[in-house]
Amino acid sequence: MDINKAWHRETIIAAAAKKLEKNHFKAVTARTGAEAVDRALGLIAPGESVGAGGSQTLVQLKILERLAERGQPLYTNRPGLSLEESLKLRRQALTADVYMASPNAVSLDGKLLFMDSIGNRASGMIFGPKKVIAFAGANKIVENEAAGWARIRQVAGPVGLNLKTPAPRRACAAIATRRNAYAT
Repeated sequence: MDINKAWHRETIIAAAAKKLEKNHFKAVTARTGAEAVDRALGLIAPGESVGAGGSQTLVQLKILERLAERGQPLYTNRPGLSLEESLKLRRQALTADVYMASPNAVSLDGKLLFMDSIGNRASGMIFGPKKVIAFAGANKIVENEAAGWARIRQVAGPVGLNLKTPAPRRACAAIATRRNAYAT
């Protein structure tokens, strides 16, 4: 990455982190995905249960595998489950000690934007677990809420669900107001 792109990336990450802090998040920045995972794992005590919303970011970071290797009680949906089993795990995730998800967009004014099929990621971030951890790469940072919804329609919706156009889903703009929330 050239020096100008690297500077720009670090600048917008710092700006987003500062606004998240104003909205009561503890923003933790990392230079790499591996560093972000290590920092997040440091926030999760042994024995704490962990719930996770559906997230390509979490899959790419392989944090769920790391949690399983540590023996953490883990509640997350998996392919091949019946609807009943899937819903049961999603409900258990909402009462876990820690909840992890990834917003579809992060605005430079400190908002996390989620669009969900059933609303479990947004609800897990807003209410339930004692601690929440949100993972977002620089690619998800947008100028404002309107740009965030545009990103969701044009990028996150079609890509996240492997669709040509965004699926009709529930929308929720979550403004961070949780004291024990971490944005990585």
